Amino acid sequence: MNPGVSIVADDTRSWGLETPGPGLVLRVPSTGRWTRRPLVHLEAAPDYRIRLRGGGQTLLWTRIDSYWDSAVFVRGTATAPLVLPPLSAPQVRAVEAASGSEAWWEAWSWRMARALVDAPLPVLHAGHWCLRPVSAIAAEKAERHPISPMEWSFGQPPPPPHSLASVTRFLFGWSEDWWESLPEQRPGAVLGLRALSASEDGRVKSWRKRARDGTLPPVLLLFVDILAKWVVLDGHDRLHAALLEGVTPPLLGLWPFIIRPRPERATREEGALFSAEVQFRGGATPETVDRVNRMLLFNFSPDPRGAVSRAWPLPGGRETWREEVSARRRGGPPPLLDETDWDWLT
Repeated sequence: MNPGVSIVADDTRSWGLETPGPGLVLRVPSTGRWTRRPLVHLEAAPDYRIRLRGGGQTLLWTRIDSYWDSAVFVRGTATAPLVLPPLSAPQVRAVEAASGSEAWWEAWSWRMARALVDAPLPVLHAGHWCLRPVSAIAAEKAERHPISPMEWSFGQPPPPPHSLASVTRFLFGWSEDWWESLPEQRPGAVLGLRALSASEDGRVKSWRKRARDGTLPPVLLLFVDILAKWVVLDGHDRLHAALLEGVTPPLLGLWPFIIRPRPERATREEGALFSAEVQFRGGATPETVDRVNRMLLFNFSPDPRGAVSRAWPLPGGRETWREEVSARRRGGPPPLLDETDWDWLT
């Protein structure tokens, strides 16, 4: 275990997520290796140009519209790095607790936490991290994208994951309409960082047996708040095996968070109540009630904790961005984007 990182039980009760087991908080110091950019991290250039890097190469370029109406995504040609060492059969057998029990989740949470801390290249950066079991929901139950900072500002709890099967469609490029988003594009969608291994692959076959008998280790997801997506950080083959067997895999969610001390603010609370009233004018559907409850809890809770993904400046800024995206546009295989999307992305 690397010195300086503390791992404690997560006592947060306001995440707003369905969590089937206990979670952990990792407190990472601002010293030594933790001051470096992690193996997988975000970089940003002006006008919501976001670059997801992994192992020194670009995995994804994303540009978000300034009005938060739409976004365009293009994958890089690099292979996603191996974030954690592959799980061995003895390591899996060492967790003897009944699958899905509190003891089982606790064992896997601690194992994953230690692996994240001891990884040869930093996966974490300085700050607070939550590692907690999360449950997937149906895409139709996911919240829509935010249209108002009062409704959903950065620093809120992450939304539950959904659309696990979308990782089987490894698109090289796509656009999203965040005003009337498709269910699979709503906040909480799961995004794979590499193409899945073939179903005949040896590890996939091995994990399929685990999926059938209910002993599949959890898949590790990382929440990226500015994209409102979970990315598969570790466990692509485990996820594929579960999908092939028609079962929902156990999921461990990882996200960096901040604690925002704040005094009582009458304006903020009045604004939240007004926003709630406006949203209920369209009808008190279960989805609306859940969204409003989360929003009110966030705005009325003292010192709330919320997920905030850190981004570093993109070296070279907009010029580097344009050069890279233009080069990707000329390369193959071509992403499924029209000329308008390409021009705007650049």
